[in-house]
Amino acid sequence: MARRHYEAVDPANRLVVRELERRFENALQGLQDIEVKTKTQMDAMDRPLTQEEEQTLKSYAEQLPRLWQAPTTTTQERKRIVRCLIETVVVTAPKDASHIKAEVHWIGGQVTTIEVRRGRTGVNRYVSDPELVELMREMANEFSDAQMARILNRKGLRTAKGLVFTANRVSNLRHSYDIESGTAGQKRRSEDIYTAEEAAKLLGVNRITVTRWVEAGLLRGSQMTPGAPWRVRVTEEDRRRLSVADSADGWLPLKGAAQMLGVSQQTVLQRIKAGQLQAVRVRTRRRSAWRILVPKATADQQPLPFDSSNS
Repeated sequence: MARRHYEAVDPANRLVVRELERRFENALQGLQDIEVKTKTQMDAMDRPLTQEEEQTLKSYAEQLPRLWQAPTTTTQERKRIVRCLIETVVVTAPKDASHIKAEVHWIGGQVTTIEVRRGRTGVNRYVSDPELVELMREMANEFSDAQMARILNRKGLRTAKGLVFTANRVSNLRHSYDIESGTAGQKRRSEDIYTAEEAAKLLGVNRITVTRWVEAGLLRGSQMTPGAPWRVRVTEEDRRRLSVADSADGWLPLKGAAQMLGVSQQTVLQRIKAGQLQAVRVRTRRRSAWRILVPKATADQQPLPFDSSNS
């Protein structure tokens, strides 16, 4: 621009010529300054990184997932991040193939291959997994929408759009697939089936104890699916056998019964489970413990510890 003005002026107008000549020289000087600055920056980029600069770049890379997933990061900022990291994307879409293959070429030279299922005409891309729908159909007879949402999230499952489950999303999915919601707990109680919390309250113990009894086989329990609440069967016989009693005179504790029978405590518990020994729960101070009835005939047949007649 300054050069064109200088060449277009009449040489007879010396004042104007001098002013335009000064502007032209200033523009040339500015161009030289930019060239020098650019060369300096290019030389700095060519030099190896210092150890401190490498650590700084590594810390930026480690924090990138947090930056990407932060709720304050906008879509425009995520696009800028992608442009800084990805050089090109090569997509291969064979005509008759069920998947589309994409190769992501990163700035650093690495290549990542991604396969995406090809969309079909007339089919919504956001379709729930049939196994998930069937699982919800099973759980709907027993659990509320909020309970089902907690179970599905505990299993690591997500909606077709990759979102966590909420009671509202479970309800919408039920209505989409015509899944009716049963009365929670009605089926369970009619069959003496309780949750771990309900069984603990019924037997006068805590929930962890009930779970441990189920694992040991002292109570019958099951889970509809991993992550679902325990369904524990508590019959009148179980209540009589496991409920905490105030006293049980003449009955031995677990350790004493194991010594009397000459077996391990685990074996005693297995015999209680099989119904070979009678046992109840008693309260001792603030804790509950086993009291086991060892038949006298069985006890008389067992050798006493350190009995010299056995040596």
